[in-house]
Amino acid sequence: MSVDPALQDQLQGMMNKARRALKAAQRHLDDSDFDFAASRAYYAAFYAMESALLTKGVTCSTHSGAIAVFSERFIKTGILPVEFGAKTARLFRERQIGDYEFDVSVTGTDAEQDVQEAVTLVDAVGHYLRASGYLPAA
Repeated sequence: MSVDPALQDQLQGMMNKARRALKAAQRHLDDSDFDFAASRAYYAAFYAMESALLTKGVTCSTHSGAIAVFSERFIKTGILPVEFGAKTARLFRERQIGDYEFDVSVTGTDAEQDVQEAVTLVDAVGHYLRASGYLPAA
């Protein structure tokens, strides 16, 4: 498959940003800043989801829209495992708590799980992009 170099550069940039968000999530986790660890974990997954959607020519104007279309195009079709639906829903929910709640916080255990879920999702999307020829093999 021949991929437009501009698309390839954009996808690479998006995945680099996803990996940077994972590193930030881990730093927040190490500092026991669990709300922000959860938020950065979500954004890592979100950037990866956006890059996957771009391979289908899709962009979304809302987070919930991106999650719904990602589920429709990648999970329900079997490109990615069915459990990724629950992972994306969890990460979005945890990000809402971490970013917007003041009377409740993300726990350390939950933040650790959020970071791991995001790593799994980012890795899977990276594999999809390489296997589909959108990014060079690692």
